[in-house]
Amino acid sequence: MSSSFIDFRVRPAGSEDRIEVPARDEHYARVYKSKFAADRGISALIGDLEAHDGLAVMQAEWEDDDPVAVNELVAEALRTHPGRVVAGIATTDPRLPNALEILRHAHDHLGLRGWNFQPGFLKMTMTDPRCAELFAYCQANGHPVTVHTGVNFSPTGSIEFGRPLGLCNIACAYPDLVLVANHGGWPWVTEMLAVLWKHPNVYADFGAIAPKRMVGSAGGWEPVAHWMNSMVSDQVLLASDWPMMRHDRLLTEVSLLGLREESLAKYTRGNAARLLDTMWGTALS
Repeated sequence: MSSSFIDFRVRPAGSEDRIEVPARDEHYARVYKSKFAADRGISALIGDLEAHDGLAVMQAEWEDDDPVAVNELVAEALRTHPGRVVAGIATTDPRLPNALEILRHAHDHLGLRGWNFQPGFLKMTMTDPRCAELFAYCQANGHPVTVHTGVNFSPTGSIEFGRPLGLCNIACAYPDLVLVANHGGWPWVTEMLAVLWKHPNVYADFGAIAPKRMVGSAGGWEPVAHWMNSMVSDQVLLASDWPMMRHDRLLTEVSLLGLREESLAKYTRGNAARLLDTMWGTALS
């Protein structure tokens, strides 16, 4: 299956054309304004991907309520739109006594892989002991773990929970575990780059971050494009965090990063395709 790009992070989308924004998302709305009022249904996502000839990995981003329901929503998207949603990443709540059972069910019965972990919203450090069996299980079974890294807009969860240093500590303890830093770790950008350089099994996406914010001297992302062109070119993944970033804007602005042709190809498709092949067994032409 060929495509112009692979979006490694889109949010769960259901069959309704418009999804009611829960109260907890008021804080997102303050930052992202109209994003949550926009069409967030699966038909809109698939139409967006088809219009730009893209593929997507849907991550079961979960912060409260029922993680099982979110896994089922992602599995439904994977079943009904396999031509565009090519992989799904599961979630669980590490605070629950049956956290591992929830994850195993999503893998064994829903066709999902991996674990999406949102430490800032759960008010947990990345290295909380309750996560140990989940990390160990994912490493032993070849599942990736994607972690919300950097600032969060929870009113009660400190941004300290998102420091990239936590990923370094996880990678040291689980050297064969593939980790993905969702959102790229801002404001600890140089710390994030250091973690990537140290650990080849750690990746980063920049979901919800407009590329134009990542260039120039005002946004705090200054070294990223240089490193994407050099030391960590094999470890960066295109991501929209759809619907937070629409593909027309993302694909229009990506050229502003000034990446060389080879680096751009890795970022927009190649690195994700390699992960999908090695971790999902999904070979894309």
